[in-house]
Amino acid sequence: MTKLRIFRVSAAFAAILGVALAFIPLLAVHGVESALALGLLLPPWVAATAASYVTRNRNDRGIDLMLRATGAGLGLWAIPVALLALSSLRVRQCAPGEGLAFMVLGPAVGCALAGSVGVWIAATATRPKWAPWLAALVPVGAALLGVFAFYATPTVYVFGAFAGYFPGAIYDDLVQIPSRYLTYRATLLVAVLALALLFDALWDSESGCLDVRGRWRERLGAVLVSAAALGIVASSYWLGDRLGHWVSKAYVVERLGKTEEGRHCVVHMPRETRPDDARRLLEDCDFHVERTRKLVGLTSTEPVTAYLFRSHGEKKSLIGIGRTLIAKPWRREVYLQMASWPHPVLGHEVTHAALSEVGAGPFSVAATFGGLVPNPGIIEGAAVALAWDIRDDLDPDQWSKIMLDRNELPGANTVMSTGFSALPARRAYMAAGSMIRFLIATRGIEAFRNAYGTGRIDGLEELEAQWHVYLRDVNVTPLERGVAEVALARPSIFSAVCPHQLAKLRADLSRDAAARDDARMIATCEAILEIEENEAQARAALVGALARVGRDEEARAALDALRSAMATPKPIVANALEAYADASWTLGNLDEAAMLYEELLALPRTDGPARQSEVKKLALAGDAPERELIYQMLLGRSSSPVVVHLARELSSMRSDGLGPYLEARQLMGQGQYALAAPLLEDAKNRGLPTLRLGRELSRLRGITYFTLGRYEESADAWDELEWTSCAASAEAQRWHERIEYARTGTVSPKLPGPSSARRAAP
Repeated sequence: MTKLRIFRVSAAFAAILGVALAFIPLLAVHGVESALALGLLLPPWVAATAASYVTRNRNDRGIDLMLRATGAGLGLWAIPVALLALSSLRVRQCAPGEGLAFMVLGPAVGCALAGSVGVWIAATATRPKWAPWLAALVPVGAALLGVFAFYATPTVYVFGAFAGYFPGAIYDDLVQIPSRYLTYRATLLVAVLALALLFDALWDSESGCLDVRGRWRERLGAVLVSAAALGIVASSYWLGDRLGHWVSKAYVVERLGKTEEGRHCVVHMPRETRPDDARRLLEDCDFHVERTRKLVGLTSTEPVTAYLFRSHGEKKSLIGIGRTLIAKPWRREVYLQMASWPHPVLGHEVTHAALSEVGAGPFSVAATFGGLVPNPGIIEGAAVALAWDIRDDLDPDQWSKIMLDRNELPGANTVMSTGFSALPARRAYMAAGSMIRFLIATRGIEAFRNAYGTGRIDGLEELEAQWHVYLRDVNVTPLERGVAEVALARPSIFSAVCPHQLAKLRADLSRDAAARDDARMIATCEAILEIEENEAQARAALVGALARVGRDEEARAALDALRSAMATPKPIVANALEAYADASWTLGNLDEAAMLYEELLALPRTDGPARQSEVKKLALAGDAPERELIYQMLLGRSSSPVVVHLARELSSMRSDGLGPYLEARQLMGQGQYALAAPLLEDAKNRGLPTLRLGRELSRLRGITYFTLGRYEESADAWDELEWTSCAASAEAQRWHERIEYARTGTVSPKLPGPSSARRAAP
């Protein structure tokens, strides 16, 4: 085999491939991404090498040809695998066992199969000189079938016969070996063995060709065994949706169990979804489709289909992607998990689906080269701009302004190209959304339609210069800058160290916290910090866990280290401070806890956590019964019915509206808006003790009155809120559009104006 020129060329290619991968942090060690790269690129060379060997050694025994071809394939696989193993001495490998398992299950099995296929192609080819080329085309064709499966079904993951496992979107960093992948690769190993056994049974080494008629009777047992084994392989594919090897639309719809059809949407949701919740979801989907089509001037009447899964775990199991939300515009489909109403990202994903009307190529998105090369910057920027996504109480203009001031704003040529995918997610999405909105505001919707249809923006450098001038006047407060520090500190997944292991540990940390297992929390935090010593969220969680188990000196030292670290975002320090304050309250150190909550309120945080700190501070200023009630509500992890009871007790103790407000929040979380409405009015009449709580009360009233069809009152509530911040202004505008749609069945949408809303005091 080593005397073959094609084998030496293939070995050189394998070595070059291994070296190239070693220079990309995400691919530099054994793992799912590097396994996929090898699974895509090595099998064509292996198949061609095997076919070439057979054409030159046709008088060898069948089993010898198979063993040498398979061995050559595994030898070629071993070259880059060994180089990546050496690379792990330079780039940290956090899960070597799992990484090697991906390498074996993916490209190793794929190369073995490619060797078998190469032998069969050479044995059956009528023109031997074409055999290597034909053999190489088989793994390429199989990869294209995988692309077709991604294209033609709801599935996001792909199991490829040669390529192995494509796990889905790059931002879905929690990737492990699923059990269904093990059964899939087991069937392919059966196929390799069956093909070898059948070939040996039918191969006539004297004539150097297959002799089906002459040998099948004398080797009947081997033929029947191999045929039965191949039948098992075929059956596993036929039942692939039940085994999880691939997913059909019918199977997903059956598993969810409930389908509702509206004016513009078809929504598949869990069968246990209550009728009122189902109606609201459907109407909100209809609204977003109508709004996007009106904004862009679209005329399509094709419905958008939304799949809403029970959890990210179920979504991961069924279509292969968990926490990441995704759309397939060419299918006009979106895939999300259930969330509080109104769904926070439904509008973004529906925008992708609705824009398929002006997209190009087979994927119906912004793409170049005849629609074959998607431009993710324009695709995602369009959805962010039209839905005007608010993240951490900041709009895309504000995020971009902060990045510009920090010299971290990506260049337009990077954002509006395939380079978008290599950027940290928050930076990429917000910058792209702000730029696309600016494009529409300055050049008009036709310029946007042209950019989306062609996959490029004309005069991009000029647009970028004008956009930067505009951003310099965007209003951003010091508190908002501090809030942004957390997301802007996160690296791109391509440059992160051990992203999948870190994702697994973060999931473990969430479960440890939910179980109140402080000892395990400490161990998990330490495991995270061993991989990434600058993981500030783990340091913050560690502070609270140490304090709760009585290791007060260590907790204080960890907190002081966070406070003194210049690179630590202030909201992370606030998280650690709150964890320490909560532990102090739990341990009875009330004066210290009150002082810490006071300090917390001066640090930059989003409104939700800041409101909780305000309520805790109010509790510590009250008497013992009141303090105990609020402790049980916020730190005692009481169930929702218990919190409703406790809040009602609190109402009888305090003259302000804090009790009714807290009770109404719980009822709204259970979809009981009719019961929440009088409590919200009671809270408004009594008054709330802080401005933040008052603003949130207006928001809750706006949502509740809308669900009850009291549109005038809802509009008034949103009018009260919209002047307080850019994010509140954008949210209020969207709700006014919802109110118009609910009243008239149509909407007259507009993009949010420049980020210059007046500010309220915190």
